Parts: sequence; structure tokens; C-alpha cells
Amino acid sequence: SPMVPSILCLLFATFTWAGPAAPSDISALPKPSCAVNGLPCPVPAGWEAAATWNLTLSTVIQPSSKSYFRPRHPWGLVSLDWTVANTVWFHGNTGNSTCEATSIRGCQLLKASGLVKRCFIYHNMELALQWLESQRAVMYDPDMAGMFLQYTDGQGHKLGRIYNEPISFGDQYFWDWRNQSAREYLVRSVLRTVRDPAVDGTFTDDVHGVPDEHPKVQPATNMSDAEMKDLQYHTLLAGQTLIDALAVSGKANWQAFPGGAGDGVGPAPTRATCTAFLREHCAPSHQGRLMLMGMDTSAANKAQVVAGFLIVRPPVAFLGWGWESGDEKWDDVFLLQVGVPQGLCQESPTGVFARTYTEGVARLDCNTWTADLPFPSLAGGAVGHPGPPT
Repeated sequence: SPMVPSILCLLFATFTWAGPAAPSDISALPKPSCAVNGLPCPVPAGWEAAATWNLTLSTVIQPSSKSYFRPRHPWGLVSLDWTVANTVWFHGNTGNSTCEATSIRGCQLLKASGLVKRCFIYHNMELALQWLESQRAVMYDPDMAGMFLQYTDGQGHKLGRIYNEPISFGDQYFWDWRNQSAREYLVRSVLRTVRDPAVDGTFTDDVHGVPDEHPKVQPATNMSDAEMKDLQYHTLLAGQTLIDALAVSGKANWQAFPGGAGDGVGPAPTRATCTAFLREHCAPSHQGRLMLMGMDTSAANKAQVVAGFLIVRPPVAFLGWGWESGDEKWDDVFLLQVGVPQGLCQESPTGVFARTYTEGVARLDCNTWTADLPFPSLAGGAVGHPGPPT
């Protein structure tokens, strides 16, 4: 893409790497990640203008399956796990698997079905995976060996042999984000894989890097605690650089959404947190942020969570589930037709929050933990006044 070089120049002009900082300096620095620090991450270019207030298209799941994911229900955002369609992209030969191309095709099929508005594919901030074509392209190039963790002499010197934890799908190297070439390659390669119009972004797993899920790495490579802190700092720096590059390109990163720094979603109001949650998220400044709110379909909480979402949601917002959630999560409450908001949320009287839409008023009474959702529904009827079971 012609945009990629200009974006990289802009980003790496900001994040100039002058070699590894002293470990003591790294320890004193704040974590360079909006996602990990809980700060607002950039909204992808064009997403606010293209946002929908339609509740059905403001839903989210992250499925895994052996074949192409083919939902029966409409979803706003589907983030495809790397395991999706593994019977299509893997046939026993680890040298020619096509996970990225198959994931892109999966997004194309979902968009063509008319059931999915946005689609993400998978990458990883800790592991270089042989079954991802863009990563396999550099994993076995001797000139690129410095981009990966190697066995060391215990004094910070690499010994020339890359550390590997292979599984049945292929080799798993570990990125060394202290190497600027690795960070630059990450941005270039991910931007290339998501440039297809059917792909709207990526899910980047293991944002904290080593030792997430891989506790053997440090003792096996003989890396010191100071080196690990240095690596973790640069892992977050690489992730932030990617978030920024994607946003400039009009693409998104799951981990840029509040709560997405792991593999899940952000919190929703509960009976215990209701008033504090809504007061915080009703602030006008939250309308310029991303939102990924967790859904609860239990009878005691479903209407309340949906009402809370409608009351506080910004333009770019999704309600649903994270890792290993599929079409079975569907609930007909998502068929409520709310229209568009006519303003922001209001609290009156104390502890009672409401927001007016063109089709009705969403209301949540935090004092009694009851909700009003008097909207027409494509499923027929409306949801109103549900409270906790008696």
C-alpha cells in the first residue's frame, strides 16, 4: 500500500529508538501503551463518521472453529481467532499453511453474507507463528535472526540460536521488540494483511509479551530480570506503534478498546457498580472514545446491561463477548430498534439514568436495578421494566 511508508515515517519519527535504554531507566518509565495504562486510544480514521447506532450491528463476538465461521445471526463485529478454519489452512505441512489468507477469506465471506459489519483477524505480540505467512517469511531468514529471542550467555549476548516452542501447527519463535527492525516489520506486515476492504482490524494476543503463557522462556534463554523488563517495555512500545499506525490507516486493534488489553471485553454496570459506572461513562469526554462492553444475558441482568450500554455508549461501541464466543451467544434483545440518540445521558432523580433515542427512552434505575427499554423490536414486542427475580 502506498500509505504504508508514509505512515511508518511518521510513527518512527515519533518513536526514535536510540538503542536499548539502561534497565534502570526502563523500570522508571511509564508503560508506553494506551491500552495497558487505561488511557483513551485513538479512534480509527473514519470510524466515527461511519458509526451505526443500530443495536444489532453494535454487537461483538470472537469465535473459534475448525471450519469457516458461518453465523446464522447478524453481528456488528466478528474477530476471528487463529483457530478458525484450521482444517482449511493447515494440512499437516507446517511450511505452507495459509492462516492469514484464510482469515482474510473468512472476513470476505462474512461481509458477503450481509450478516457482519466489521471483521478482525489474528496476530500475536509475543509469538512469531509459522502458520502466519507474513511471519514465516522472516522467521527462517538468517539476516532477520536478531528480530527473535535467542539463547544467551547470561550477559545479554545472543548465541546465534533462536529459542523455539513448537506445537503441532508449527514453530513458535518469540519476538525481540528491543530490535527496531522487528517493530518496523510488525507494523508493515500487519498493515499489509489488513488492507483488504473486508478486514477492519486485528486482534493482537498476549500484549504484555513474555512470559505470558510461556514461563520457560526466561530460564531457558538465560535472560536476566533487567532484560525481561526491557523486553516488556519494548513489547508495549511495539503494540502502541501498531495501534497508532492502524488508526491512521482507518483500521482498528481489539486491544485499543478499553478492556481489550487481554482477550476479553470491558466491564458493564452491575447492581453494585451501577451509579458509579454510569456517572463515569456519562461524561461527555467518553463520547470520543472506543467502547467494548461485556454482555450478560441472565434474566436478572440482561435488560439492565443493554440499557446501560445504550445510555453511555459513544459512536464506536460494541456490546458482547471476547475470546471463544460464537453465534450461540445471540439474544433477541439485540433486535431492539432504538434509532439514533437525541442527546447524552441524564441523571434525574439521583441514581436514575436515561438517554433519549428517536424510538424511545432507555432508562436504568440504579437504586432498584431495574431498566426500561420501550423500543420496537424486529422480534416483536419490547423489553420493559424487568428487574431481579423475586
